[in-house]
Amino acid sequence: KLKTYHEIENLTNIGLSTWMWEELNKSRLMKNKTNLALPNPIDTTFYKNTPKNEAKAQLGLRLDKKYILFSAINSTTDKRKGFSELYRALQIMPKNEDIELLVMGGDRNKDLDDFQIPVRYMGFIDNWDIIKIIYSSVELMITPSLQENLSNAIMECLSCETPVVAFNIGGNSDLISHKENGYLAETTDPNGLADGIQWVLTNSTQKLGLNARNSVVERFDYKVVTRKYLELYEKLLS
Repeated sequence: KLKTYHEIENLTNIGLSTWMWEELNKSRLMKNKTNLALPNPIDTTFYKNTPKNEAKAQLGLRLDKKYILFSAINSTTDKRKGFSELYRALQIMPKNEDIELLVMGGDRNKDLDDFQIPVRYMGFIDNWDIIKIIYSSVELMITPSLQENLSNAIMECLSCETPVVAFNIGGNSDLISHKENGYLAETTDPNGLADGIQWVLTNSTQKLGLNARNSVVERFDYKVVTRKYLELYEKLLS
């Protein structure tokens, strides 16, 4: 590979996040090539907020409860998705019947039986109209992943005006501005995750949601990202 890639003079690599761009620049294969950071786009006209009480009513959720979302493919079984970190973070939190955890994309896990807060398993959902309503119904989404590039789920949730709590790993810092549109825990310590959940629940305001939405519209909307790709292609072709 080193020999073959060295012979390609005009090679431009795109990392979808700042983290991936940095990895390209450190790579033995790619560090001497042209490396750029350009994200995937999102359709912000589709991923948009439904008023919270309306979203809860559509899903049959209680209007007087606050909901936290944990969503990932194989969310309760894939170690990279941080289920064990989430489990320990929720153990730290005080018992509160007014808060409920919604688990989307994972099977029932007996570790969360008789937990500090009630848990509702929603299973695997492939209807995006329903998913965006779920994003709108919750106070926050928690993404305790230990590996991420540029998370589509985080981007979608922020676009629906819902803040996200996550670890400061991979491309998460491209999406989440600490205490502006969510919460970034600096280390993969469950205590930081618990602090983030409590902070968002305490500071869950309309401004936090609007910051989340605006951050995606300004940087990741199709119109913004498409223009950057077109400019790149025109430059390379010339």
